[in-house]
Amino acid sequence: MESSGPIIGPQYTLPYPVDLAFTRKVAGVKHGKLAITDINGNVIFWLEASSWSNKKKLVDATSRQPLISMKDKCWTLHDEWQAFRGDSTKEKDLLFRVKRSSMFQIHTKLEVFLAANSEGDKCDFKIKGKYKKRKSMIYKQGDASIVLAQMSKEHKVEKVAVDKNAFGLRINPNTDFAFIVALVIVLREICQTEASQRDDAVGGVIESVTSVLTS
Repeated sequence: MESSGPIIGPQYTLPYPVDLAFTRKVAGVKHGKLAITDINGNVIFWLEASSWSNKKKLVDATSRQPLISMKDKCWTLHDEWQAFRGDSTKEKDLLFRVKRSSMFQIHTKLEVFLAANSEGDKCDFKIKGKYKKRKSMIYKQGDASIVLAQMSKEHKVEKVAVDKNAFGLRINPNTDFAFIVALVIVLREICQTEASQRDDAVGGVIESVTSVLTS
């Protein structure tokens, strides 16, 4: 079975499959914030979003400290995001980069480059699938048949209440689940931005047509 090995830290790499849930409603986290829980509803991480910048922070629930900081790299053709260790956004603390595999896509396909991959000729990981249907998969470059992690509409949380839009994520043994969670968050941000831009474009067309018809 394929694995990623430790990327963020060995404490996030376990010898058995890990099932997580992404939810905006769970005890212990301010309502509306995205939380990541285990199957018992225990909060593992939550997402902090800055009100004055595009920076997103994945916070470790145990230490209550930022584990990974993520931000989009402005004015890039492939919607590139960068992830840094802790609360930093300095180049020396870069962990990985994520970007679209091409400018024009029907279904979102992302490429992931670890910081050590400075050449950037080939990515280290890939993300593909249909995020809206929660059918995205993460796998190592070079073998699309071996999945490291997979999203699903169904989650395995039973003991606590979560919101109706909560979704699940299963991660293979010996795969850094903090790294995988960060990738899913970047995927989510890219897809939400894309959906918002599409809605704005449709709204603009409707407004223009309405203006012509009523003039």
